[in-house]
Amino acid sequence: MTTTRSDVVDPIDHIELTGEIVEKEEPKYIRIRRQKETFDRWFERQSDLLANREESDSDSDLEIDEYERQREKIVRKENDDDEAHHEITRQKIAKRNAYISARDAFEVKQVAVSEPRDYQLELFECATESNVIAVLDTGSGKTLIACLLMKHILEKEQERREKGEIKRIALFLVNSVTLVFQQSSVISVNVPFKVAKFCGQMGVDYWDKDTWVKYYEENEIFVMTADILYNCLTFGYLSLNQVCLLVFDECHHAKGGHVFLRIMTEFYRDLHPEDRPRVFGMTASPVDAKLGDRSAALALEAAMDGEIRTTRNLSLLRAGIARPVERVMYYNPSSHSEVTELYSKLYRKFGILDVSLKKVFLFAEEAAVTLGPWCADQVWLFILKGYEPNQQRYDLPQVTLARRQDIEAELTSAEDKDQKNLEREVLAEVRKILADHKFTPPSLDPTDLSDKVLSLLEFVAGSYKNSKATLKCIIFVERRYTAWILYSLLRQLKPFGCKPGVLTGHGDTGSVDFSMAFREQSILLYNYRNGKVNCLVATSVAEEGLDMPDCNLIIRFDNCKTMIQYVQSRGRARQDTSLYIHMVERNNLKSLQSLSEVSQNEKQMRQFCEQLPQDRILEGIEDRLVVSNSNGDGLFYIEPSTGARISSGSALMVLANYVSALPHDGYSSPRPMFHFKKDSEFYTCTITMPATSGILTMQGERRWSKSLAKRDAAFRLVVALRKADNIDEHFCPYRVKKVRLRETKKKEISADKTNSYPIRSADFWKPVPFEITVDEVTHTIKEVKLYMTVFDLPKHVGMYRPLCFLCRKPHPQYYSFALFVDGEYIPVECKVLSTTFTVSTSRMGDLARYTVRLFHDVFNKLFDEDMRKFPYYLAPYSTEKGGIDWDLVDIAKSLSDPLTKWETKPDPQYWLGKFVVDERNRNRRFELRELLTTLDENSSIPSWYPSSLKYPSIKCYTYSSKQLKGKESGMLSQPVYAAKRILHGQNFLKASAEQEGDRTTDAAVIPGPFYVSTIDAATMWTTKLLPSIMFHIESCVQATELCSVLDIYGVNLRNMVEAITVESAHLDLNYERLEVLGDAFLKASTSIALFIGVPQGDEYTYHIKRLNLICNQNMYETALEIKLYEYLRATPFNRRAWYPDHLTLLNNTKSVQRVKEHVLGDKALADVCEALIGASFLEGFDKAVHAVSQIVRSEDHDFHSWRAYADAYVIPDYQKEIGSAADRKFAEEISDIVGYKFRSPLLIRSAFTHSSCSRGIPSYQRLEFLGDALFELLCVQFLYNKYPEADPQYLTEHKMPMVSNKFLGYLSVKLGLYRYLDYVSSQLPYAIQEYVEALKFEEQSAADENKKQVWMNLETPKPLADCVEATLGAVLIDSDFDFAEVQSFFDRLVRPYFEDFTPYETYVSHHPTTLLAQLCSDVACNDWKIHCREYKLNGQQVVLSAVQIHGRIIGSGEGVTIKNARFDASKNALKWLQEDAGLLEKLCTCKTDRIASGLQSTFGKFDSL
Repeated sequence: MTTTRSDVVDPIDHIELTGEIVEKEEPKYIRIRRQKETFDRWFERQSDLLANREESDSDSDLEIDEYERQREKIVRKENDDDEAHHEITRQKIAKRNAYISARDAFEVKQVAVSEPRDYQLELFECATESNVIAVLDTGSGKTLIACLLMKHILEKEQERREKGEIKRIALFLVNSVTLVFQQSSVISVNVPFKVAKFCGQMGVDYWDKDTWVKYYEENEIFVMTADILYNCLTFGYLSLNQVCLLVFDECHHAKGGHVFLRIMTEFYRDLHPEDRPRVFGMTASPVDAKLGDRSAALALEAAMDGEIRTTRNLSLLRAGIARPVERVMYYNPSSHSEVTELYSKLYRKFGILDVSLKKVFLFAEEAAVTLGPWCADQVWLFILKGYEPNQQRYDLPQVTLARRQDIEAELTSAEDKDQKNLEREVLAEVRKILADHKFTPPSLDPTDLSDKVLSLLEFVAGSYKNSKATLKCIIFVERRYTAWILYSLLRQLKPFGCKPGVLTGHGDTGSVDFSMAFREQSILLYNYRNGKVNCLVATSVAEEGLDMPDCNLIIRFDNCKTMIQYVQSRGRARQDTSLYIHMVERNNLKSLQSLSEVSQNEKQMRQFCEQLPQDRILEGIEDRLVVSNSNGDGLFYIEPSTGARISSGSALMVLANYVSALPHDGYSSPRPMFHFKKDSEFYTCTITMPATSGILTMQGERRWSKSLAKRDAAFRLVVALRKADNIDEHFCPYRVKKVRLRETKKKEISADKTNSYPIRSADFWKPVPFEITVDEVTHTIKEVKLYMTVFDLPKHVGMYRPLCFLCRKPHPQYYSFALFVDGEYIPVECKVLSTTFTVSTSRMGDLARYTVRLFHDVFNKLFDEDMRKFPYYLAPYSTEKGGIDWDLVDIAKSLSDPLTKWETKPDPQYWLGKFVVDERNRNRRFELRELLTTLDENSSIPSWYPSSLKYPSIKCYTYSSKQLKGKESGMLSQPVYAAKRILHGQNFLKASAEQEGDRTTDAAVIPGPFYVSTIDAATMWTTKLLPSIMFHIESCVQATELCSVLDIYGVNLRNMVEAITVESAHLDLNYERLEVLGDAFLKASTSIALFIGVPQGDEYTYHIKRLNLICNQNMYETALEIKLYEYLRATPFNRRAWYPDHLTLLNNTKSVQRVKEHVLGDKALADVCEALIGASFLEGFDKAVHAVSQIVRSEDHDFHSWRAYADAYVIPDYQKEIGSAADRKFAEEISDIVGYKFRSPLLIRSAFTHSSCSRGIPSYQRLEFLGDALFELLCVQFLYNKYPEADPQYLTEHKMPMVSNKFLGYLSVKLGLYRYLDYVSSQLPYAIQEYVEALKFEEQSAADENKKQVWMNLETPKPLADCVEATLGAVLIDSDFDFAEVQSFFDRLVRPYFEDFTPYETYVSHHPTTLLAQLCSDVACNDWKIHCREYKLNGQQVVLSAVQIHGRIIGSGEGVTIKNARFDASKNALKWLQEDAGLLEKLCTCKTDRIASGLQSTFGKFDSL
């Protein structure tokens, strides 16, 4: 959907983009609400517009076309005299159009429908029973019928081969090389069988039988010129008993000595009737101008051994396309002579020579008379410009070329070589003369141009000048030289609005090459379609065979010779108000008579068609509707609940309403197919419904007419649909044309909304009664049971002593971790002992007192010693003793023991290595490490102790005073120690918190003010890390208790802790990586559950149900229900505010303020739920499935193991069938491609069945829904493991190219899966072929190292990606839900493309949404959002998206998925912001500086998209 400025600015919220914007302060919640209301109003308007899409689209197309015309007028006016500018433009166009696809060259634009019409299906059914000659107007879809027939017959052949019969192939015969390439392209994308194409330029004349046998064995369909088949049959390389179907394109040529007739008479009729292939002929007219209508038709039927099938009125086959109005344009006879001055000069010198210039002289003579002298001289310009005979146009095997050249060299005589040398010399001399000749520009003067040409120019100029709509014209001529000269004339004169092009055949014309190669024809037709060319000068190549775009003006510059020319050229004018002009020389009775004969023959052909027997006239779906039930069939059904009544007369209307609401993509419109079978005088109708229907087939009862049979089947189908609850009690579809997602509106939560939530203390820390043993005699407490974990730092033995962590409850399995200490990460091991530990009650008191002593000396926190309140106890661990070092406990257990000071213990060696505390200021703590004998207490501070240089002496620093007084100044001399200061309030959890500014802790002190702590230094250093250690322990405890609440067990605690850690905690790890993984598994698991639980659902139903399961609102509600917020780690670690729970702090109570609440966003709570699923998934599929059920809490997902999916899956009947031989062959070929052997042929067949195709099996939509979720999970899992340090944004951005339709479509082509896609659509094959051709061109143009990334610049038809995802879904179902097979599919076929992500970095960094985010970040804009909302339009899911900046919508988009809509909206927003570079600054009221350089760099990336 294109965004215009009128669309994107809401009238109510309109802002003036010039001048200052007045900033207005308003609460955040009001701003968010106002912005949402703006988006709601915009969405209402856009969805209303889209509800009338057909009308609005046509209007916008006219506006665009008018805009382009006006723009071209301006450009042309400015550059009329600037030929250099035109040359540059032509070069750009040529470069841009270096490749053209089959769709670009041959697409026939569909006006009414894009699926087979009923007359096509009826004709197809006739052709399956007998030989048929299809007489249908140009553009009526004869090739599509042939494709249906080939597919049907080749599938039957698969069954014959299983019975041991010989292989037979289908042959599609054409008259020209161009049609070989055109028809093979169409067939290859319409028929899921291997197609080979052959033409003379491929050197087939020199192939031997082995080569043909090889092609025969490897392919199922040959597309070739008829001469090649005739030669193969003659030489015995092929036999018609090896052929099951013969298709003749333009079969009216089968007369006289034409090769079509020779094949039929010489080879076909010699076979026994049972061995003959089926024959299908296609033509626009069976009647030739030389014969009577009946005799010509009978001759054609005899030649083709078949019967003509047609309609009563060929011109009305295609509804909505009017027959052109025919007019005659008269011109005066020519008065010019046959020669010009240039002609005479050249003829005198070269006219008598026996060279190929003779043809050029003839051209010039004819041109002088019919076109005028100026045109005659233009013939010679082709020689001047160096045109040579056609070179080889096709890529051929080198061996074939070499062999061909050798043979030609052997056959070329010496005389031939001399003649060629003579011609080269003559051509060189002629070019020299022409180079010296002065060619004048054309003028509208009768002396230069004939009246015929002048009349043409005048009419063309007037038509383009007066045209109010887009005018497309074809001028038909007889000769190629005429076409090229008229093109040159139009190009130089430039009539108003006329952009000419020329289209001729590809055959060799001698020294002057007036031919066009296949690729040149393709480029020209591509330009004609997109408007770069709007006037074609064409020979008969544009009449027959080539699929031409519709035009609205046909000019027959040279008259039709036969009626078939007339019918086919007139068929090109298929637009409304088309005009067909015959140019006739005034008073030329012969021309008038010829025109009259052609017209009369066409009338006779129509009369012939009307006189055909009734059973050979196609009735189609256009039979009259019955508005009453007067036929007396008595069929009616009354719905008991409402009284609604349905009859056979109204059943078709109800059925049409139901089908229109079925989901479909843009390549087809769902419609039922009616198949009729005649039995004696009665008809039976079978309805085949689209693959997305709840009921796929229904057969009616026998009726005496087709109309009654159809209504009978429709009635029975409608009743069945109601009973199956596919339509409601009023016989209306549940899915109406426009369905808003009312079910999901409440599922939206704001990413900006936050709330304050309480923080809980874990139950693990709550005091509990001692688990004790009692003496049976004295009945006194004897022992207390404890559980022990040891904190050890094994890489720093000696400096850090292991510490016992003792609790009265069993410990969780704590994980080991690392702390950042002194500039490096050091590992901390948490060893949970499996055995319990018992102590006496007296020892329990010792442990409590020791714990209090640790906190007092190391952290300056004094706690009550009541052992019953302690959540845990600490003690030194002895490795030698294998338990608590009670000796150290006994030393340090009491605070009442006398303190050891220097006065009481003046022994320098005793103090060495001790942990000392300043009695006056307990925050000053040191470890004395070394005696400094070279210094005394009055020495100046050495320079290597920079932190204490501000003090005049060591003694002053020790006492923390610059001037000592009293007692301190008179103390005895003391030794100086090199000491390490123990800082307080340090965070060792991450590097960014590096000990509060990396303060230097080395110092020189004397022992005077300190006392020796009874805690040894090694224990002290370990205890110093205790707050950071306990942060991890507490996280483990919270995670364990959360697992208990969710009934999730056996999940790695480290992953669970990561899942409950919010980014606001400012730690190295948080939930975001796991959230990406959990989101992918949540989507996959719920998709599997819905696939199993809703077997008749469509993609839209699945999407809505899954959205209700996985939406943030559902996750948020679960989080509130289980009080998830209480378990989260969302507050930054504060060492100063940390102390054990449930202890009474006796000192520093005012300085310690514990956080009791934390602020969390609603979306953060939802994301943590997904992260918990991600953590469970890392432990296995069973854990993850169980976690999904516990979090989703819905009956739609009540599974608790992966195997439960398989146990719950009810295998549908079609999946149990063995299928036909063609189905089994199909499954084998897909198995060979993907590397998995499918057990159910029809299941994998379903994975390639487009919604437009009715096979009696479901379409791929359900499997694609499943495979899409599986593929995303595989990609996320791959990236998660490949990049363990990558942040979530990196994972998301690198997931985008992997899961994009662009890559999946590319993979479909590389694997060859696209050839097996089964559909019935006339749009989709051209889209596929366009993509395949474009991809092939890009690969040929790209360097070897860039070949894997060519898909990034191409848009792929979505069905190509869908079939890959559906195949993945089929692998899971077929393998009985064995995920290993799915993983193998990914590793084998997808993973190799992404082992190195370097080629795709451009795709990632240039994604429009990423660029938009970067752009807003560059200007520090925080108030922007991309909204998305979904609804259903005509059975198709539509997502509207809008980019909103500060409440204003600046870009919108549309797509079938949220991802596509966001992409489109971001791209359109960037385009607008690029056009007005100052718009973002005008819109943004964030009070920050704008960085202009950032804007420019971002737009530079966008330019390269």
